[in-house]
Amino acid sequence: MRRSLTLLAVCLGLLIQGLPAGADNAPEGPVHLALGDSQAFGVGTPRPDRLGYVAVLNRWLTAVDCRDGNQSACPHLELEDLTVPGATTTSLITDQLPAAIQLIGQRNNDLRADNDVIYITITIGGNDIFNAFQAKCLSGVTDECVLAITDAFETAGANLAQILGTLRVVAGPDTRIVISTYDNPLGACVLAPFETFGDLVLEGGPGFSIGFNDLIRLIAAATGAEVADMYGLLTVDDWVGGQDCLHPDISGYHKMAGVLLDVLD
Repeated sequence: MRRSLTLLAVCLGLLIQGLPAGADNAPEGPVHLALGDSQAFGVGTPRPDRLGYVAVLNRWLTAVDCRDGNQSACPHLELEDLTVPGATTTSLITDQLPAAIQLIGQRNNDLRADNDVIYITITIGGNDIFNAFQAKCLSGVTDECVLAITDAFETAGANLAQILGTLRVVAGPDTRIVISTYDNPLGACVLAPFETFGDLVLEGGPGFSIGFNDLIRLIAAATGAEVADMYGLLTVDDWVGGQDCLHPDISGYHKMAGVLLDVLD
């Protein structure tokens, strides 16, 4: 009887070894965590999961780690994409930040050093400003319009400080946190007459002591985050354009991924 049980155990062991590893047995590696809005999600491409800047950047980051040709030495870089089209700084705090904190806590506080969240990329705040623009500025650049955008600056700035500050505290000093600024898409779409005003909103000028991109840069510096500067990066051909006044196309997202790669590499 004992011999039969031993033989059965051996057979079961061989059978289990021969089964393909399931998702629960997949190796855990370092993590690239992506947060943000529709630009981070990749809206504007037919396959955001393949052609958006987050997906392109993740492939390039893996390729950089594998450039010596030794595939066995490549880290298993995981992508955790929490981006949500339409997200604002307020909704990111409610919907994305708790999951990000949970993931970082699990990975960066266990006994392993090879499965930490090592990269966090963020694009957020554009909808805060664009929503205020749509609500108060389409009839003209009035005092009410400027006030609405200034109020959006104040809300977005406070939220950005909370987002980046929280991520830095939870992730610790070694995690690379990169937040992108925004380029001006208005010249490529039906809102082209507002292109100059869009530049003022983003980079400052008459009516704005600082631009929204300046606000991002200041808060990033205060929280130990790095900045991927997108302003002036894209040409008219890099935007979806037409009725879409927010999103890059495939070439635009590739350019954005290149800027982020330069920062991280």
